[in-house]
Amino acid sequence: SPLGRTKEGGLRDGKDLICCVVYRRSLALSLSPPFPSLLSTLFLPSLQLVPSLLDPFTPMACQTGIKPNAKLRSAFELGKQAKLRLIKVVVRNEELAPNYELRGSNDWRADWAAALPECLDSFEPCFVLFRLNTVHDWLFISFADDRAPVKEKMLLAATQATFKNEFGPAYIAHERHVTERKDLSLDAFDSWMSGKSEPQPLTEIEQELLNAAQERSRAAAAAPTGLKGVSFPLDRNAEEALVQLSKGALAFVQLSVDTLNEAIKLEGMETVLAAGELAGKISRKQPRYTFYRFEHEFDGRQLVSIFFIYSLPSSGASIKERMLYSSCKGPFLGEAARLGVEVAKKMEVDAKDDLSESALFESIHPPVAESPKPFARPAPPGGPRRITKV
Repeated sequence: SPLGRTKEGGLRDGKDLICCVVYRRSLALSLSPPFPSLLSTLFLPSLQLVPSLLDPFTPMACQTGIKPNAKLRSAFELGKQAKLRLIKVVVRNEELAPNYELRGSNDWRADWAAALPECLDSFEPCFVLFRLNTVHDWLFISFADDRAPVKEKMLLAATQATFKNEFGPAYIAHERHVTERKDLSLDAFDSWMSGKSEPQPLTEIEQELLNAAQERSRAAAAAPTGLKGVSFPLDRNAEEALVQLSKGALAFVQLSVDTLNEAIKLEGMETVLAAGELAGKISRKQPRYTFYRFEHEFDGRQLVSIFFIYSLPSSGASIKERMLYSSCKGPFLGEAARLGVEVAKKMEVDAKDDLSESALFESIHPPVAESPKPFARPAPPGGPRRITKV
């Protein structure tokens, strides 16, 4: 017989060679009928290949075809009614059968200490279902000790998906694979659960994002409910500078967000500042709020327009600063309006944007687009046409 198979159809332990069969699948051609049957005859009878899964348009999968017997199905129902605390399941006679059941008490920790890991055999792979609190809080354990026979471990692994589907994935809250009995002590389980609840290690950028989000949520909780964003108070110097700007006594006021003290403070001010000098006053490394009083002539009239410039450099600022500047902008402009500052134009710039006098003028007085000229039909060749009577 091929590969020295026994009469029962299985490979002889320690006698036969285990080989890997590689079969090239094509999207255009299905598997020929002899191929699935050939694989079925080479391996254990309980390891049945599902023909629908060998279709070229679905992933290949191998299922044992082992199903729970009537006793296990009954145990499933009792467990879902909170009448069982523990169900141990093994594969016997090509069936999933209960090997040990524990009704337990109201204290799951006491039940754990009384049953686990004593109910396990190192040479017998098994599944264990343990109910922690509610009927939807089951722990699924797949136990396969390194000393157990390889054949039984592989058979159990190939039945795991079927077992969970039969019991109901919605009832399983935790899942763990164990290879040593000592890992199922109550102390080991507590350590495993605490490790799951601990936050995962974060990179420097992820930690900075988390800190910024927490800072933003704390500031938002303390902000008035009628405002959107984060409202930081103005220090006394910044408030006085904005009042002077609204009265025309200052031409330039620059402010910053103090992330440490959660306040907006004054960085600089100028009584007179030419438009050509404005770009040199904008920081290219740190975010800033800047007010500029732009005096100019338009249509023969002298006009004054106050610009609000939110400068956000592309590099150099931390993520926390960027988030706070963006969140504080709305409430800050509301406070500036309350102090009498009437903003004619809002701009958001970075280090590459143009802040020359012409750029300011065009932003406040955009050029009028010329209306499109009608299409001029060209004259026909040879001059105007003449009508000849015949």
